[in-house]
Amino acid sequence: MAKSFSTIQSLKQLTLQKYRLLTFLITTSIVGVLLILWAVYNASRDIELIHEVDNLYHFATTSVAANKGMDELIRALRRQPAGDYQVVTLEDANVPRLPDDELLADLPRHIQQLEESRINNRGGYVEIEDSVYTWAILPVGDRNKHVVLFHRFEATPASQLLAIYIKRLFIPAIFYVWLMVWVGLIVRYLTDKLVAKNKELEQMALYDSLTGLPNRVLLDDRLKKHIQEYQRDQRSFALALIDLNNFKAVNDKFGHDQGDELLCQVAERICGLLRTSDTVSRVGGDEFVLLLNDVDEASCLHMCERVKNAVLTPYILREGEARIGLSIGIAIFPEHGGDPVTLMRNADMAMYSVKTHGGGIHIYEDDQARTEEPVSVL
Repeated sequence: MAKSFSTIQSLKQLTLQKYRLLTFLITTSIVGVLLILWAVYNASRDIELIHEVDNLYHFATTSVAANKGMDELIRALRRQPAGDYQVVTLEDANVPRLPDDELLADLPRHIQQLEESRINNRGGYVEIEDSVYTWAILPVGDRNKHVVLFHRFEATPASQLLAIYIKRLFIPAIFYVWLMVWVGLIVRYLTDKLVAKNKELEQMALYDSLTGLPNRVLLDDRLKKHIQEYQRDQRSFALALIDLNNFKAVNDKFGHDQGDELLCQVAERICGLLRTSDTVSRVGGDEFVLLLNDVDEASCLHMCERVKNAVLTPYILREGEARIGLSIGIAIFPEHGGDPVTLMRNADMAMYSVKTHGGGIHIYEDDQARTEEPVSVL
């Protein structure tokens, strides 16, 4: 049941990670496409303004050349809608102006102001209230006189730009999304490799390489957290130190590889009996430690009795059948110690006390101990 629950949790976490990756890719792709469209829109507007300035300059120079003078040009411009064109001079206030005097008050009055809005060598544009006016300097042949032609700029409607974007930017947008997907997959691959390496290092640092159980380092950390938590909540837990009897004889008879197999089977049997909140750790060659949460003396003895019966069951190894015994020393928090060192020392003393009698279960109690019927060494 515990393994099934762990598997379900792992699948849920994996699904959540994939969902987050998909959401990240979709979001970044959409944001990227929107930023590209915004940049293209601004670039399109600037390009339109540049073309408008060039066209205005060509219109002015062509009109002046065709009409043989500025007056003819001004008369031609008067026939245009009011406000579309304005002609001003920045030096001579008597130069004719067209035809909206109120607008003229807002136009630049000095050549320096005009130069600040230049976008190429032919002219530029200025913004007046809600309108944009492009300008071009007319060739009048007098360096001290700057006659400027202004024209109201009408930007391309957004609907037309959208149609152009859809036609011209569809393939680049698809390529961008494709690129983002591949970048996301590469980043995910590198992240997975890094996470796997970190897990491998964590496994090496905190878990026993043979049985996969928590090692002494992780046990010490969990024991300290247990003490802090249980002191705050005024609860108790038990620390049981398990030593296998007759394990050396198994190694000598069957070999160390079969001894390692026996240790793995012992770890598997103990794990199968514990609750998900309990901890079993391998701290030495044939030594294991149990952290039993929320137990009193009676329930601790009952759990240790089940562990003893499971461990005493014969083991089927490749070279034959093996039997071992065990000794269990128990210290209960806070009765038998309020810190990790004291608890471990008292559990160790209880274990060695019962081990001298051939094995069994021993609960530490200062100068005396209550021990179940010793288990003979097999």
